[in-house]
Amino acid sequence: MSQTISLQEAPLTEIEDFCAPDGGKAFFFNTSDKIRIRVAIWSVNSSKGTIVLQSGRTEFIEKYYEVVNEFLERKFCVAMFDWRGQGLSDRLISNPFIGHVSSFSSYDQEFKEILESVYSYACPKPWIGMGHSMGGCLLASMAENCPDLFNSVILCSPMLSLKISKPMEIVGLIIGEMSRIGFRNKAFPQADWKEKRGWHEIKFSENLVTTDEIRFTRNSNLIRSNNDLALGGPSLAWVHESIKRIRLMNRPGWGQRITSPTLLLNASKDQLVDPKKNKLICRSIPNLSIADIEGEHELLMENDQIRKETWKAIDKFLKTNL
Repeated sequence: MSQTISLQEAPLTEIEDFCAPDGGKAFFFNTSDKIRIRVAIWSVNSSKGTIVLQSGRTEFIEKYYEVVNEFLERKFCVAMFDWRGQGLSDRLISNPFIGHVSSFSSYDQEFKEILESVYSYACPKPWIGMGHSMGGCLLASMAENCPDLFNSVILCSPMLSLKISKPMEIVGLIIGEMSRIGFRNKAFPQADWKEKRGWHEIKFSENLVTTDEIRFTRNSNLIRSNNDLALGGPSLAWVHESIKRIRLMNRPGWGQRITSPTLLLNASKDQLVDPKKNKLICRSIPNLSIADIEGEHELLMENDQIRKETWKAIDKFLKTNL
């Protein structure tokens, strides 16, 4: 690892029967714009390469312990970090429960800095990029802008689209533009908005991302154990910036510069992103494989049968493209 960078040790939250995988280290990395980002890396001596694992909005490293273990069993190094504004990375506004970012370019920049200043020293190549939801969106952006960076790319229910109506999309853009006069860090209005805290614990029966109650409850227990992991709805700025990025990816020919073999894990029952649109958006990626899996948005947090199908697709792809 670079000797010019000072890295402070960072905590990893554990609960009963769900602990951090062995052999990992977590630390804080300071970006050029002075945001402290939590990073975790496991198995740096792997000879197979590194899974560069990018989580979605509201998520955090601990949620992926099971997935990390499964990649470690496959003899990979695994590297993750919490995006700014979530997990144990720095929150950006006074209300820590609002998911805020001023621009998606800030995500792009921190991703690039961690790749160049941390992973390039600590993580063996080849690099396999894997991103879920927002993490898939940002990974796809990086793969297009830096086509030689990843040996292969896995997009898991990527946020290349949103299941919102066209009028609501336009409203989001208008509100976002209007918010530039001083309201960009305010919460995007939602029926479940809690003024005092900015978040509330969702019941399993109300969730839109998984049919697996055990894994859903486990992730909730992690937040109960460490309230600093909690995150609620997005800010006006986040909604505005996400729609702008998605619109960019909806332009004809987007994806042509992603030259790495790419697997789209498409959740056919997804209620947050549009699986049909995602397939259309990705059609310009030159070396694209698609696995349609009958599950909800969080395929890797789904029930055992759906996860089995997901891993079957991942293993087949990696066997062919390593």
